[in-house]
Amino acid sequence: MYNSIYPSYVNPYVNVNNRQIQRKQDDEKSSQSSKQTENNPQQNNRKNNTTASYFPTGEKVAIDYTKRQINIDQVLTDFKNTANAIGAPDEIKEEVSSYLSLISTQSQKDNPNKQIIQSNLKNASQILDEYITNTLKKPSKVVENWVDALFMQQIDYKTQQQPSIQNQEKSILQLNQNQDISEVSTVNKNTSKSDIYIPSDPQLKRMFIQAKKYAAIDNKEKALNAFQNTLDYAQSIGEGEACAIVHYEQGLLYDNNDDIEKALYNYNNAAKQSSDNNIKAKAHIKMGKIYDDFVKFESAVDHYCAAVSFAGESDNLKLQSQALSDLAQIHAERYDKTNALTFMSLADTAAEETKDKKVIGLISSKNGKNCERLNENSQALKYYSNSAKSFYDIDDNINLAKKYQSAALIMLKYGNSAKAKNLLSKAFVAASSTSDSELKSSIATQIANLNNAKV
Repeated sequence: MYNSIYPSYVNPYVNVNNRQIQRKQDDEKSSQSSKQTENNPQQNNRKNNTTASYFPTGEKVAIDYTKRQINIDQVLTDFKNTANAIGAPDEIKEEVSSYLSLISTQSQKDNPNKQIIQSNLKNASQILDEYITNTLKKPSKVVENWVDALFMQQIDYKTQQQPSIQNQEKSILQLNQNQDISEVSTVNKNTSKSDIYIPSDPQLKRMFIQAKKYAAIDNKEKALNAFQNTLDYAQSIGEGEACAIVHYEQGLLYDNNDDIEKALYNYNNAAKQSSDNNIKAKAHIKMGKIYDDFVKFESAVDHYCAAVSFAGESDNLKLQSQALSDLAQIHAERYDKTNALTFMSLADTAAEETKDKKVIGLISSKNGKNCERLNENSQALKYYSNSAKSFYDIDDNINLAKKYQSAALIMLKYGNSAKAKNLLSKAFVAASSTSDSELKSSIATQIANLNNAKV
């Protein structure tokens, strides 16, 4: 359906000077293993699985509950072994691994964020509990309860292990990749191999990784120099795909620093030189956003349509939904209701097909905002409701609170202050479980204003 949308001409770049500012219950006590357990762990585990220090798969339990402090490495090891022990299928393990990977990356920082790690552990535990629930046909919170029990102990959230070279590379390459829907944290079958690009040539790999390091710490000058050296070397050894990736990375740097001509030049080269349709799609989305910022409607539409087409060629539903949503927004801003609603519907369909709650939540949220622009408030409420449900399912309480807020404002337009207050109360409850004090304060102020209006 989407592959039929393709522009006859795509304008690569234009001269610009200014830019408008626009993302178990396993609290079981594990005792020290006896010599018999070490000799035959599986047999001993079957005899007394409440105190075993081995999983049913024969894997040894990493956490020593006799110690006063647990390291995050032990938790991650046991979590992976738990997934193996319950016989989780590959797709479940993959989804869990996406959260554990985020935890691993966070734990490597000098000051790991405890809340981020705990949140991702909870998300991963709920995935396994859902699998257990569906398998046993009865509710289960065994893994989540185990995680909650761990939180009551002393946990060292900083890793004690040196990550493998491959994981170090992936961690670095995933930094600064949280701005677009195409780079959301949950991994699914539509994730492109190019979302994490690692060159095969050893020297090229080292150069690319170093450039990404500089970009990750916002050292623009060193990053641009390192990327240029990487580009020169890639050209000298005939690594065309590496050249395209470097151009895309350079485009991001220039784009983030509002050097628009150079950003467009590099995005355009990435789109032309890459053989990966995902990179082509991402580059066209970036160019479309720049033209959208400058109210260059026709050029923006051309690039968004190109992105839809290339994403369709690679069956990347996340990128398709993003580009379609951008097309909906640009038409909604011009109050072209027919085209806006059409693209919203297409974006919604593509998002639902990803089965990715984060993507569904974000696209539904954008659709809701677009409907508000079109004064389609009833339809906006439906989209916000769908968005809130998706964010609730993945415990994204910040976005959940914001969607309740948005819906409350629509109810005020309808003059239904009671319903608005109810929605704001839900928003405050959701926000209270986060560290976003500004969001909580904003919601509390709105509730107070409603109460004062009644007095």
